[in-house]
Amino acid sequence: PKDFSAELDLNAIDVPPVFAWLAKTGGVAPEEMMRTFNCGIGMILAVASGQAAQVAAVLQEAGETVTPIGRIVPRRDGGVIYRGSIGL
Repeated sequence: PKDFSAELDLNAIDVPPVFAWLAKTGGVAPEEMMRTFNCGIGMILAVASGQAAQVAAVLQEAGETVTPIGRIVPRRDGGVIYRGSIGL
């Protein structure tokens, strides 16, 4: 939506070693890695904060790993706000 942005905490993302290898071997900048590859993030769900724990529990019961990586905030500039740094 035009009035909101996604704020992502890059420190929360557990990047598999293959992506660090790819970035180093290919000389790919972290920004390009995030734009081109999923860097280990299999799926993102945006849910109401009041339902986050319930949704996480259902996913975990189904065998999924759940890692909160961000939130929706009022939009300032751009659609995505990155906080922290990705482990590449």
